Order: sequence, then C-alpha cells, then structure tokens
Amino acid sequence: MLEKMAPSEIVPGVYAIKGRFAGEFGFISSYLVVEGEEALVIDPGTAGDPGEEIVKGMVSLGLNPKKALIGILCTHGHPDHAGGAARLRRSTGAQIMIHSGDVDLLQDPRFFIKHRLRLDAAERLAMKMDRSPLRVNYTGTKPDRILRQSDEVKIGQVVLRVMHTGGHSAGHCVFLDAGRKILFSGDELNNLPDDSRKFYVDLSGSLTAKLAAIDEIAAYDIEYLLPAHDIPHIGHDARLQIQDVRDGVTHFLDTVLEHVSLRGEIDIEQLAFDVRQSRAVPVPEEVACLLPTTLEVALHDLEKAGLVKVDTHGVWKRV
Repeated sequence: MLEKMAPSEIVPGVYAIKGRFAGEFGFISSYLVVEGEEALVIDPGTAGDPGEEIVKGMVSLGLNPKKALIGILCTHGHPDHAGGAARLRRSTGAQIMIHSGDVDLLQDPRFFIKHRLRLDAAERLAMKMDRSPLRVNYTGTKPDRILRQSDEVKIGQVVLRVMHTGGHSAGHCVFLDAGRKILFSGDELNNLPDDSRKFYVDLSGSLTAKLAAIDEIAAYDIEYLLPAHDIPHIGHDARLQIQDVRDGVTHFLDTVLEHVSLRGEIDIEQLAFDVRQSRAVPVPEEVACLLPTTLEVALHDLEKAGLVKVDTHGVWKRV
C-alpha cells in the first residue's frame, strides 16, 4: 500500500492533505487553512480517507487538533466529501458546516443512493457494495451550522466567503479567499482529475447553474484553484482550467442536443449508449450510473430552455 503524504503547503497557511489514489477519482484531497493556533478543514473526505491523516497532519504542523480545529466545511454532501465529517468532529469537537441543499445527504447518507443517482433496484443494491469513494459506509449526522450564499467563515484575519453554486449538487458551495485569490472549489470545477471536460452532477444539480457559477467565479481572476480531486492549479493555469470547464459543459449540452436530434426520439438509456459510442465527450467510466444521471439533468436543463420535450413514457424529442 502506498504511504500517504504529509501536508503540502500551497501558500502560507494553506495545506493539502492527500488521501490514497482512488482510480478515476484520483487522489481525494482535504484542505487545511491555518491561522495562528487555529485551523479549518475543507472537505474531510470519505469515512476513512484522508481520515486520520488530517489529524496527523495537524499534529505535524504543531497544532493540537482538539483545540485548534474550529470548523469542518463541506463543499457538498457527497460521500467522498462529507463522509468523514462526523468522525472528524468526534475526534476534535469542531463544528460541521454545510449548505441546506445537501443537509439531507449528511443526515441520511442513504439519501444519496435513493434520490441523487439514476438507479433501478438492482443498481441501488450494487451501489451499497460499491468500493469507489462514492460508497455509503457511514452513519448520518446533523450539521452544526447551515451555510448560505455570501456567508463568511472567519479564522483569524482570513475570511472565506461562501458562494453557493448548486451545479454539481443542490447544496454545492465553493469557498473564496478573495484577499489571496484562492478558491476551494470542491467538485464544481475539475470534477475528476486529468481532464477538465470530464464531470458529473447528481439529480439535484443543474448544468445551467453550473455555467452561471463558472461565470461568477471567472470574474474573480482566481490565482489558486484548489479542487478536491485534482492537483492545485496556479496562476494562468487556474484561469485556463475555469475556461476549459465551461467549454466542456457547453460541449456536453451541445452533444446531448445533437444526439436527440439524430435519433428523433430517444430515452436516457439509449442516449447514454450513443454518447459512449460516439466518444464525443469524455465521461466517467468506473461508476456506470454517473453518465445517465448527468444526462437526465442535462435534458431537463434543455427542456427548461425550450429545446427538448419528454412524453409520459420517458422518451425525449427535439422541439
């Protein structure tokens, strides 16, 4: 087994704590913001990863986790971001903070499988045995603080502004350190590593909201883009990544519309097959339900735009 790495300092007082390599999901990274004798954790990861490495990382920096950790911020409620929150709170006493749109996922992790993914009964059973970072293998808990748009989370002189994006999931937020032009982006940007065009959203998400969020983020001229499943992107690379993500979402919507037009009539299962076969867009491979889930969201976005419609049998047509 590969050894986990010590905290890596990105800018003074901001550290990445990297978990094990998780296949298509890459390394799951938690971020530690340290100011004096206090610290915040952003995205504690799964129930076990990075897990104890967060506490060990704080100790290696000379911090007492039970005294220093004042908050656990979750960008959203998916298992690979919030699964470790309750365990970290038990060991440190820190408050868990999450947006109201994903509180259900934190309180009842089974809600993720039941309501956030496009699954039939057999697929729901299979997901319970899933070994990916999206597995639900932890009990629910209540948050200590509900985050809202434009809220501020303060640690010493550092202020993180909450930006509710709602693209990747209903409650997804990013956290902006405007003074240092740092964005903790969770899964809203660089959703999966190595290809900024590869992404997924859950059934509560919206590609329209995702595009609007990207445009808002781009206006801040971010210097440090810190995603949960990819390496930090710095300077010009950060700005390129943001534009590439936007182009990828737009291309995905165009591809969906093109396939609906070519078929004339199509259901989501056929659409998922056609998109995979065409290789027109990069798609998640290891968790099969992520593509049809994202396609369903895309179709509803296109429906709201008046470009497609669906009948009572789940067959989609171009308007």
